[in-house]
Amino acid sequence: MRTLAAVAISCLLLVQLANGLPVGKLRTTAAAAKVQDNPQLSGETSMEEDSDAQTPIVLFIIGELGKLAKWVLERGSVVVNNAVTELKAIPDKDELLQANITRMSRVATEAAQFKFQDDEESILKLFENMITFADMMSDYDSMPENSKLKLTLKAALENNGYNQFDNEFQQKVVNLAEKFETDFGEYFKGLTAEEKLKSAKLLQWYEEFKAETNEERKLDKFGEFFDF
Repeated sequence: MRTLAAVAISCLLLVQLANGLPVGKLRTTAAAAKVQDNPQLSGETSMEEDSDAQTPIVLFIIGELGKLAKWVLERGSVVVNNAVTELKAIPDKDELLQANITRMSRVATEAAQFKFQDDEESILKLFENMITFADMMSDYDSMPENSKLKLTLKAALENNGYNQFDNEFQQKVVNLAEKFETDFGEYFKGLTAEEKLKSAKLLQWYEEFKAETNEERKLDKFGEFFDF
């Protein structure tokens, strides 16, 4: 799940950015992330309220990625915990397999037990859990394809809905990218000439992001937003 790792990196960068935002704004964004449909980018936070054009965009992204992270943890924890149950039934497990079972159980259990609240600590914890989950799956993806460990874990995961989970996740990322593209465009349309001038680099980035059609390169381009 390379895409999951890319989203997790975005979450990590958001955690770093969020630590520098006012507590009140994080609390507002945490509440927005809890509902099914977030306010539009041009809604709650205006340029009059924020002199930095990047701030409302950051808050918007936090809300959208927060919803995606919640879904990943809720669905992914079920898949992994069920796979763990199957793996535990294997007799004569070697140390490497047992270590992976222990890690999978710990990460999935923590994800399943996480309860999202309307506060800034909760949204930061949400992203931290997402990163931990993505790191685990990234390590799984990087295992040699024909190794005994990879084949054993793969069988257990696929027997418990991993492929469907992965396919649904990929589609959610595609939908999210389309939403970003549309809502960013509407946001930039609402800026004054002076605000557009101040946001020239962001506008250039948006045009390049919009023009990219390759899914992986589009994700890489999205990650460049955090360099501003």
